[in-house]
Amino acid sequence: MKSTVINYPFFIGSIVLALLSAWFIYRDAKCRDYNPAIWVVACIFTALTVGVFGTLAVVIAYFLLCPRGKLFICPHCSGKYIYKLAFCPHCGKPVKKECLGCHDLMGLDAKICPHCGLRDI
Repeated sequence: MKSTVINYPFFIGSIVLALLSAWFIYRDAKCRDYNPAIWVVACIFTALTVGVFGTLAVVIAYFLLCPRGKLFICPHCSGKYIYKLAFCPHCGKPVKKECLGCHDLMGLDAKICPHCGLRDI
């Protein structure tokens, strides 16, 4: 009969790496409105099944697939959000407003639409 030997320092290290990676990815994915729960589960699942290399593969995949762009600070809650969003993913309040002429989004403090030139009333 074969006995299975578990390398506990390697196993605990992979769990710690997975938890740190999951925490970082959760915070970043929340700012980008990119479904953080799936990435957290993927980090922890791969750490338990594959080990360190699985967690590193998930982190690399996240950085290759996540939405890229500048992060701004929400004027309401000071949380970060990606420039494409109209509502803050943290507090749910609007971070942009709609132009009444072209119906495109513009900044909350903008007086003139950058797309059509219509003045805000």
